[in-house]
Amino acid sequence: MARVKWSERPRTHRGAIIGAFLGMAIAAVAVFEYAFHGSIIDRYLIMAAGLLIGGGAGALIAKMTAPRA
Repeated sequence: MARVKWSERPRTHRGAIIGAFLGMAIAAVAVFEYAFHGSIIDRYLIMAAGLLIGGGAGALIAKMTAPRA
């Protein structure tokens, strides 16, 4: 699989990657704050939710802010 440059990726993909990173960062804080003494399943669910919600929000924001053709 060929490596694609960051600037050559579609705008929505770049937004989704950035959003997923930010979502995971927020989820990591939430895990340490609320689920530190919980089960491993609780931590995985919070991190997965952060990944999916962050990725989706990033793609949506990138799509909404794209310049109109």
